[in-house]
Amino acid sequence: MKTLQRIILIALIVPALVYAQTEGRATQGSEKNDVDNVQTIKGTITEVKHPYATFKGEDGKEYRVHLGPQWYWEREKFQLRHNVQAQIKGEVKQVQGRYEFYPWEITQDGKQISLADQNGKPKWSSGKDGKRSGKSGKSGKFKGGNK
Repeated sequence: MKTLQRIILIALIVPALVYAQTEGRATQGSEKNDVDNVQTIKGTITEVKHPYATFKGEDGKEYRVHLGPQWYWEREKFQLRHNVQAQIKGEVKQVQGRYEFYPWEITQDGKQISLADQNGKPKWSSGKDGKRSGKSGKSGKFKGGNK
């Protein structure tokens, strides 16, 4: 009898766990940013530690900036300097009291770093142009962090 109860319990729990995993991936691991809260904010990059940067906006808020895969930055030869003024356009979300910035473009020193298209789709994800690197993102040290 206990064996039957365990089988029934497992039969109920496993599908719930699988659903929770796939549902989380569909929303958190999406290859497209949300376009509901696109903002352009000026401020200063205060720290760069790939895959994140810290950005102090002129609005007085501090943002954690999601930079995307390191291999993409290296392939495109992008560099982001800290303690330098920048302007970031992208999706802003507040998660557990922290401001998260998913940038579409970053402008610094008159140079524009394009990370997503006008719909928020990251440039490194495969799409119509088929320009996906296929790299795992586990390349060498990020080169643009401390200039």
